Amino acid sequence: MNMKKTIFSLSLALLFGPSVTNAADFSGNFFDENGAYYGPDCEKDGTQSTGAYYTGNYESPFKKYLGKTDEEIQKKLDDLWNHYFKGDNNSKVYYETNDGAYIEDINNRDARSEGMSYGMMIAVQTNHKEEFDKLWKWTKAHMWHNPGDGYFSWSVNTNGSVKDQGNAPDGEMYFMMSLLFAANRWNDEGYLKDAQSILKSCWKGNGNSLFNEQSYIVTFQPSNGNNSWSDPSYSLPAFVDLFSRWSETNNDKWTKATSATRDHLYKSSNTKSGLFSDYNNFDGTPHAVNFNNDATNYMYDAMRCAMNFGMDYYLFGVDAKRQTEMAKRIIDFFEKDGYKHARFTWEGNPIGNDGYTQGEKGANAVATYALMNEDGYENKIKKNLEMAWNEKFMTGQYRYYDGLVHYLAMLHLTGSFKIWKPQPKVEEKSVEADEYLGVKIEKDTTFYAFESCKLYKVNAKLGNGNKTDPDPDSLSAIGNKVRYSNAVRVWSTNNAVVIENAPVGSKFAVTDLNGRVLKASKTTSAMQEIRLANRGNFLVIVGDKTYKIVK
Repeated sequence: MNMKKTIFSLSLALLFGPSVTNAADFSGNFFDENGAYYGPDCEKDGTQSTGAYYTGNYESPFKKYLGKTDEEIQKKLDDLWNHYFKGDNNSKVYYETNDGAYIEDINNRDARSEGMSYGMMIAVQTNHKEEFDKLWKWTKAHMWHNPGDGYFSWSVNTNGSVKDQGNAPDGEMYFMMSLLFAANRWNDEGYLKDAQSILKSCWKGNGNSLFNEQSYIVTFQPSNGNNSWSDPSYSLPAFVDLFSRWSETNNDKWTKATSATRDHLYKSSNTKSGLFSDYNNFDGTPHAVNFNNDATNYMYDAMRCAMNFGMDYYLFGVDAKRQTEMAKRIIDFFEKDGYKHARFTWEGNPIGNDGYTQGEKGANAVATYALMNEDGYENKIKKNLEMAWNEKFMTGQYRYYDGLVHYLAMLHLTGSFKIWKPQPKVEEKSVEADEYLGVKIEKDTTFYAFESCKLYKVNAKLGNGNKTDPDPDSLSAIGNKVRYSNAVRVWSTNNAVVIENAPVGSKFAVTDLNGRVLKASKTTSAMQEIRLANRGNFLVIVGDKTYKIVK
């Protein structure tokens, strides 16, 4: 299949499904050049939310807010890869050996499960299979307790000898997720087998589970004394959601953990400062330990929490209200601080003299995804995006941690962090028209359309001035093929969008230009007023027509 020459379209059915999500005429390439799929999907009951998992829309906010081009974005990604993976010994963190490759924490002179799993995630998202294989080979040889408890030694010397046999669950989380993505993107059963082995190991029923068996929240460490509290930066709701869908074992537990993980992040966000503590209890309050005097403060681990909920917002969108609340708190807090300090108490009092870090610039920029439909935040969003974009790549002994957190954030912000899914079932249909689902047909062509939770390969022939709608059966969510006359008018006032002359009962939606639905319902009168505080450019979809307005 030549994916480079195919066209993809998101249908009206995706917009007007049981849970409204995306713009009717949104189009995008839902496969990579080798046919790996990251496009739209539905829940089993046909419902959807607004995130990229459902829409297949991974448009970069750097394009919308900073005007960056695809070429500029790709250059940034290439520069990041060349710096941290192929650079000199003052810039790279990736080192090859006879038995694979490792990511080095330069300052501590070791390889960590955190860094190895980050490296694998970066490699799969940027399509570097050779480096992914070498990192996983080294990890399996020197870190994985298999046979054993199925976890990973969190700290290993670069010669492969173990420094600390204990595990740190953020490593397991990223290992499992990157292996599942690699299995889907590169069609590799070996990756899938390894991922499923780790997933199964996470639930033991004997107090040594990665997630607490009562709260379903990830533990600080699955061992006595450390399994009754957590590190909130290990809470990755988007990952756990995918585990609940793709794991071959313990799906009921993963489903409960998905909800518990989202709750945990929300509870962990201080209600005034929006900050998180490095370690905390399952109720979100800080947890003190005798081996880390800063455990109750916002320090090194905690900064990742903003990236975790921002990621979940744009990938799934099912907890959007609470995540927007969290984003407002933390961005408003750093605005008030002037982005000067890096370390704080949970309540927001500065600690020490460290300046705002590269990792924080990246993680907080990802959090702004949850603000992109909020009035009054455009300048704050742009400021955070500019800081992430303009940041110089790190060199020297401290480049490992902040550098890789920033790198992961840039994958999210460039639209390059995708949910690589199992291959979808594709049905075929033929149409003859000048236009179909927003795709203009200028010659006989083939493209893909997502309609009513099904992916179709559409064989299209140029029609005779006709605009063809999908078959009625495939658009049960719309209900009928109403054609709306040119008498329908759409305009805006200071406080509302107005739809005039549409038949009563017409389904409509108002979306931003990224396809996120702001309002959706049915018209109840010939002059329908839709109250909307947001300002900017919007799409208004009424029946089979789409209108672009400026408010």
